[in-house]
Amino acid sequence: MAVIRFLKIWVVGGSALICSTVVCAATAPLAVSNLSPFSLLRALPEQRTAQAPVGLQWELSGMIANHFVIQSAAAEMLYLDGQTDRLALSLRYGFANDWDIELTLPWLHHSGGFTDAGIERWHKVFGLPNGDRDRYPKNHLRYELNGQGQVSRLERSTQGLGDIEVALSRELLGSDSAHLAVSIGMKSATGSTQQWLGSGTTDIFALLRFSGRYPDDGPLYWHGQIGTTWAGESPLLGDAQRRTLWFTGLSVEWSLTSAWSALLQYDAHSGISRSHLAPLDQTAGMLSMGLRWRASEKWSVDFGFSEDVVVETAPDINFLLNVRVALDP
Repeated sequence: MAVIRFLKIWVVGGSALICSTVVCAATAPLAVSNLSPFSLLRALPEQRTAQAPVGLQWELSGMIANHFVIQSAAAEMLYLDGQTDRLALSLRYGFANDWDIELTLPWLHHSGGFTDAGIERWHKVFGLPNGDRDRYPKNHLRYELNGQGQVSRLERSTQGLGDIEVALSRELLGSDSAHLAVSIGMKSATGSTQQWLGSGTTDIFALLRFSGRYPDDGPLYWHGQIGTTWAGESPLLGDAQRRTLWFTGLSVEWSLTSAWSALLQYDAHSGISRSHLAPLDQTAGMLSMGLRWRASEKWSVDFGFSEDVVVETAPDINFLLNVRVALDP
């Protein structure tokens, strides 16, 4: 099965990184992306620490996202029912005077998935709205946008390389308790538009990142970012697609012990299209919670989940797992 192959790749890749001789960065945000099939077409960079790494840092992150959105308004219709898996390898190299360059290689898999039944039980236990999920087939794949001069549809499982991102960053200010960095980058058009793996166009982005600790030697770490994306015209998004988008995020990590931390994170970005459909037009918002385990100073593992706090602007739920290491310079 494709899902089993996906997990095998993650485990094998993660094990290879763990076995390296490494020194891990002390703190960083959760590696969270909006995997809504249309939002992932845009360059909306994940949060990162503002502090430049020393040498080469590897990060392997896996996310499983479940979608269920059915809406129509005016002459538009949006139907998202399925599961998107993302496995991303990020390489970040620090050099010169507080400069670093980052390369992100994403592997995407769209399918009917296996999470529908579990999510329906989750909603029932916690009294959350189920959105009429029980009226539709379980583990079914159908992504469709009809309107805005465009008909985009995916009904068969696909997988492959997504759009590769590269970014160049410079740490402008740095001390023991606070860091500020600026970054510019681009998303390529390496993913197939026919398989919904890429936008078919190049996006450019610029952002500010900040990181800090409170108090100076205390247990609370925080990170944030704010930026803008200038996007190309994607054939999947129709005539009303927004070409200039903003994004922002804030992450807090509380160090519970020397080995364990709790993380809370919020990510947001502007709507993808000027649409009568709220999931495309509204500002997207995701709230993520996770735990970080540091087995040693050499590597760490994050695991957690995120919810669409601005309903239907992001996947119903994401499950995430991340391994982060840094090679000695």
